[in-house]
Amino acid sequence: MKTKLLLIVLALFVTTACSGEPPATVTVTPPSSASKAPAGPDAKTVAWLDGMCGAIYGYMKASNDYASKQRSGTEVTRNALKEELGIRAGFAGKAVDELTALPPSPIPGGDTVRKSLVDQYTAARDAANTGKQRLEKSGNSAAMDAAIQAMDATQKPITETPDLMPALKIDTQDLMAAAAEAKKCAAPH
Repeated sequence: MKTKLLLIVLALFVTTACSGEPPATVTVTPPSSASKAPAGPDAKTVAWLDGMCGAIYGYMKASNDYASKQRSGTEVTRNALKEELGIRAGFAGKAVDELTALPPSPIPGGDTVRKSLVDQYTAARDAANTGKQRLEKSGNSAAMDAAIQAMDATQKPITETPDLMPALKIDTQDLMAAAAEAKKCAAPH
């Protein structure tokens, strides 16, 4: 770059000196070698990750908070089980709604992961609703057994949800920066 600039100045000097005219003032501004500051993570990716993490970790937190408020040693009655299934169906339904409301994923393969999670949470919601309905229609032992199985189904998203970052293949610098910026992905709340 300096050599090129020196040759241009030398050529101007020689041309001017040989023509007998006064030398012209030439100002050469080299292009800035300082690069622009790196842009922050893509806002759409950050928002999408926040929505995804918020839905999943929100379900886990709500479910765990609810479970921790339950008294141990309480007798499981038909009405108590019916109420709990309704609450857990609501938690799963909220996760399904939040995941479904997300725009298309800006992350390659993100929509596949989201669909898998929607399917899991939909199954949990539907199992809880079905178990609750069976209890409302009948209080017999078959309905109680089905309700207890439905309770187990509401726990599957907690035990079977993959770790989101590896599942979403957050493996590039851009995606890692977006994930770091997504506050709801910081840690399960």
